Amino acid sequence: MAAAVNNELIAKYRRHHPEQGLLYRTVQTYWPLFLREQERVGKTIPVFIKDEFEKFLRCGVPEFGFIRTYCYHCRESGIVAFSCKKRGFCPSCCARRMNDEAAHLVDQVLPQVNMRQWVLSFPYKLRFQMAHNARLTSQILPIFIKVITSYQKKVARKRGIKRARTGSVTFIQRFGSALNLNVHFHALFTDGVFFRTDAKDSGGGGYEFYKLPEPTKEELVKLASKIYDKVERLLNKIGVDDDQMGFDEEALNDLANISIRHKAGFGERAGQGLRRYGINKIAIDPEGDDPYSANVGGFSLNAKVSVCGREREKLEKLIRYMARGPIASERLSESFPNSLIYKMKTRWKDGTTHVSFSHLDFIARLVALVPPAKMNLVRYHGVFAPNFKDRALIVPSMPKPKVASEDLGAKDTLLAEKLRRERMRWSDMLKRTFEIDVTICKTCGGRMEQIAVIKDKVVAKALLASLRETSVFRPLEVIWERGPPDPGGSGFENEYDQRDSW
Repeated sequence: MAAAVNNELIAKYRRHHPEQGLLYRTVQTYWPLFLREQERVGKTIPVFIKDEFEKFLRCGVPEFGFIRTYCYHCRESGIVAFSCKKRGFCPSCCARRMNDEAAHLVDQVLPQVNMRQWVLSFPYKLRFQMAHNARLTSQILPIFIKVITSYQKKVARKRGIKRARTGSVTFIQRFGSALNLNVHFHALFTDGVFFRTDAKDSGGGGYEFYKLPEPTKEELVKLASKIYDKVERLLNKIGVDDDQMGFDEEALNDLANISIRHKAGFGERAGQGLRRYGINKIAIDPEGDDPYSANVGGFSLNAKVSVCGREREKLEKLIRYMARGPIASERLSESFPNSLIYKMKTRWKDGTTHVSFSHLDFIARLVALVPPAKMNLVRYHGVFAPNFKDRALIVPSMPKPKVASEDLGAKDTLLAEKLRRERMRWSDMLKRTFEIDVTICKTCGGRMEQIAVIKDKVVAKALLASLRETSVFRPLEVIWERGPPDPGGSGFENEYDQRDSW
């Protein structure tokens, strides 16, 4: 019975064939044109962005290499194409990172306590300055974390809890709902504090959790004001003014500017606003009337979404929403003449449901969304930080490192943490997220075995042609995708979309 159910599920899953999709075809056709246009005006695109696009064009395409699988029971053959493993805009690889991060946090980091999402967005000029300035982003993020942490500890002290500790995980998002550049923070905080119990009472000591009341409107305004003041002082201290560029490359400055301000950068509409389409404009209460939001000087703070500690599936969905990629391929369509239409996940306040781009403007937006090389987009704070000495008393139990602890040394905490975490296999992720086991043969229910790894492009093309023509092997009816697709939303998009950020 179980095998029959799995066969039914596996039959519903097919490779996306990304090379046939609109996103792939658009990048394949217009990325070279975009580069030539930039060279014509004397502007250079950084190497790390070129690498992002070039690897995307090879992602999931078997002709560039694959792993071959085979069932020895029924002689069913299949292949798994290599992925690009990039984090800029590839829908498949971003979805894999999203699911992997969510599974890791739920299983190995976050204890079963109440959690709350805190979202901080910034004014346009600061978004521009933070776009490719990783150092500035790393200086502003601690301000946000410390303000919320201090607030939670202050509330705990009023209730008689001393030396309270809190923890958070922050996702740095770079995109808005219209594929615009919009750097902002999603922080998942414990909705309460941990405090150390007496060793005599607890049989050795440990930590207990105390849930705090949800923040009031007045408290949110004070917190947003404090963040605003501290960031302003930081900018004045380090000498960042309103006219200072975010990064050195002139091309990226121009692309970031048009992306942040929803402007067209190419064609006859260059410098003008993007075409927007809407149906039946709706009235949405202004942010000032939202009891869970506050806006001070362009700094928007939201604390609406919370999850009970026992709701692990809901928590995992929330993390997927926070860790999602910038683009959903199913919302991209082509329009005549020579334009692309992107559908909003949630209608804007002015009624906008779709935004139109020229093909070159669409490529420009993808370029602006690529994060700087080596910029960490996920940060751990407080009790969840790898170097917190009592972390093992709070986070769920984790597997021991593969090497002996004495070989690591007392100070190699980060290395030990890295060794504990093993990346979830693609097949396991599919099974967890979609209840699909692709390691099982869809014909006989046997186990698909890996029999070869093909990396050479010439060999890959020749072998693919041979497999499709030979009568020795069964036809390659299914060529498995290199990563799980976007599960199509987490269920939190409509619950919070105040800042135009899906």
